[in-house]
Amino acid sequence: MKIAVLGAGAMGSLYGAKLSHTQDVTMVDVNETLIDHINQNGIVVQEADGTEETYTLKAVKSGTDIGVQDLVIVFVKGIFTKDTIRQNLSMIGSNTLVMTLQNGAGNNRDIAKFVSKDNILVGTTSHNCVVKGLGVIYHSGHGPTNIGPDVQTPDNTAKAKIAGEILKQAGFEVYVLDDIQVILWKKLFVNCAVNALSMVTGKHLGELSSDPYLWEICTDVIQECVKVAEADGTSIPSDVAMETVKEVCENNPLGYASMYQDYMNHRKTEIDRINGAIAELADEYGIVAPCNKMLIRLVHAMEG
Repeated sequence: MKIAVLGAGAMGSLYGAKLSHTQDVTMVDVNETLIDHINQNGIVVQEADGTEETYTLKAVKSGTDIGVQDLVIVFVKGIFTKDTIRQNLSMIGSNTLVMTLQNGAGNNRDIAKFVSKDNILVGTTSHNCVVKGLGVIYHSGHGPTNIGPDVQTPDNTAKAKIAGEILKQAGFEVYVLDDIQVILWKKLFVNCAVNALSMVTGKHLGELSSDPYLWEICTDVIQECVKVAEADGTSIPSDVAMETVKEVCENNPLGYASMYQDYMNHRKTEIDRINGAIAELADEYGIVAPCNKMLIRLVHAMEG
């Protein structure tokens, strides 16, 4: 299968590298220095147990010349989704599946401006990794990848199962779900609770759940998110939401949230697609969300 991975950051590199063992994979990224490095040296994945492996695969700055792909996996930051898809439409044919495993909310809607909703797959990943250097990533945390169709029909679920099987062949733990909205909301809860707080405090994920003061902030953020989700049509008990967040923190105790990594590397964060999505929906439904809004202000202040 011909697969293009849009975005050669930590998560895109992990999935692209692992998939390259069994599929024809091309990395697509606007960073020309990184693209040249991958073409010459591959992608090095360092595991938490001290092992590492180098994966050889193609990389291009634009998908213009690689032809129509069978599967496109989107890992760019949500603020760049619309422009990235628009600039790489030549690789997306009438039967191409486009899968988003990005953080935040609204990426599927941006993709749907250019791609049939019947060909869009949405999902989450529980893996945690960071960029250690040019073409080098450290894979600190493992977990399931949950995917499903953006529009729930038997035919679209069958398409998700095809993509799921490809991921399984590459060694990923994958679950294909008919209705993935609960999973998507839980992932948003995690991102809202830990991303901004990790950036603002500089703390590891494990410290966010073990420090009583930080966990109290996480809890307040989660409670606001649960109310917004329920107003939007997805009911998730507060204790389930909090346990979901705590489990992610405890499973990756030494990991840093992606927003912290963005800040340390002077990159624009996705705060407006994460806590910002909650704040926007909260206003729409008449729900107060002071904790999420405070985190948004703090992050923007730190970004300058």
